[in-house]
Amino acid sequence: MKRILVALMGALTLVAAGPLTSAQATDSSVTPAQVQTGFSVSAYGSYIVNADKSLVSGPTALSVISCTSATGKTSTNNVAAVNVPAVGTVGIAATSVKTLLTTTGKRAEASSTVAGANLLGGRITAGAITSTSSADKSTTGGFSGANQTTIANLKVLGLPIGVSPAPNTIIDLKDPLLGSLGTITLNGQEKRLVNGTYQVSTTAVRVQILKSGLPGLKIGTDIRLGVSTARLTPPQAGYLTGSGFSTKASLLNGLVGSGATAYAPVKCAGGTSTANVAGATIPGVLTAGAATTNTTGTLTPTLKASVTNTLAGLNVTGGLVTVDAIKAETSASRAPSGGTVTLTDTSTFTNLKIKGFAAINASVAPNTVVQVPGLGQVTLHKVVKTSSSITVTMIEIVLNQAVGSLPTGSKIQIGYSRSGVRD
Repeated sequence: MKRILVALMGALTLVAAGPLTSAQATDSSVTPAQVQTGFSVSAYGSYIVNADKSLVSGPTALSVISCTSATGKTSTNNVAAVNVPAVGTVGIAATSVKTLLTTTGKRAEASSTVAGANLLGGRITAGAITSTSSADKSTTGGFSGANQTTIANLKVLGLPIGVSPAPNTIIDLKDPLLGSLGTITLNGQEKRLVNGTYQVSTTAVRVQILKSGLPGLKIGTDIRLGVSTARLTPPQAGYLTGSGFSTKASLLNGLVGSGATAYAPVKCAGGTSTANVAGATIPGVLTAGAATTNTTGTLTPTLKASVTNTLAGLNVTGGLVTVDAIKAETSASRAPSGGTVTLTDTSTFTNLKIKGFAAINASVAPNTVVQVPGLGQVTLHKVVKTSSSITVTMIEIVLNQAVGSLPTGSKIQIGYSRSGVRD
């Protein structure tokens, strides 16, 4: 059902979509606990990006549960307010996601709350912003879902908007002096069933800049606040997890100083993925050579996830840290019927050197930590294991002073590989 309302500034669109249902049916003797499904649930406070990725903030306060069939799982996150250049201020964000066994089946829930926002020089202001999404699968095999958005004290170009905007309300962001700058979508909702995966997604506020005119903002800038997504996926014997990348820098204020290069994920249901870059640079911090990430996953005869990231050459801050080659390589495997997960780490350095630390070389022991003057804390071949996964970061640097384009406290990761298997 679609209705078009001509109202605020001549551009309000309402789209209301009813819940989808599956044509499948199961035996009436099935109990809620026996309902089979996988879960993929996520929520974040804000995500801000422009077309050429020269500005990226978030996803902030990201909470995720994915690649699992287990109920009773929860994940929460929060982050302090962030000030994004040329965009504005986004308040404290808190998110939560969970998987549930209900009296009628199984459910995925996601929630995102942002304390407030002041965007585009005050053209858009709001108090608390909340979105929730839920997806259910019943004992009869039917799917249903719910979306909800509330936005307190919302004003667009000085005009107040109701606390519960209609689903998929679109407003023309028409500045009196600059003209139409783009659109703002409120209470964005989606429900869909595709190839056995049922998805319910809610975006409380989305701003898309479609015209130049605001200082520092490029055409294509996309601002999303209060995003929650709940997915129910086809069941399988086990789920593969993991990812790999070459370089990444994260700032204390929630901005991404340099996004992950050569990033490739492990596919939950098996298969391969590949990413490569000719080189990477974080201005004034590091230069890196060609990099490739390969991931593979199999479900038979064993469940196995493998991630290999290779990096040809690294130079950090004019030679404080140099490496001829880095390989971050992990794998995780187990029988489809369950049991112990076998974890492997075959990562290596070639000709590793740190200025002032003659004893550090390519055979350095895992989880070696050194304090490097002019740089900060450096962890070499960092390994983190759980009962079902292994994560390797070949070089992790936490800056104790501003270096190049990165401020104090920034974290730099180089040569990353994570592999896992879970129910």
